[in-house]
Amino acid sequence: MTIKKTNIPATIFIISLVFFGLSQLVINSILAPLGTRLQALNSEKNFLVEENREMEEEIAKTNSITIIKKLSDEKLAISSDNERSIVYIQDPIVIAKK
Repeated sequence: MTIKKTNIPATIFIISLVFFGLSQLVINSILAPLGTRLQALNSEKNFLVEENREMEEEIAKTNSITIIKKLSDEKLAISSDNERSIVYIQDPIVIAKK
């Protein structure tokens, strides 16, 4: 009979090393697509944040009273009469009609 001596600590180390390597491969195969998806979602989020900022700026512009006045003057040819004159008549005979 031949008795073969085995080095138990070395065997346990090799088995644990192989198990660790396999577990890292499985974890990387799961996380790699998730990382790519996360990157795509971050790019989309940044695009939407910028688009939202531009829309808020446009809303602020259109809500501004000076912009509305300017647009009414230029595009719609509606102008307010800045040159108003008030005439005060102090004659009791003059009566305004309704």
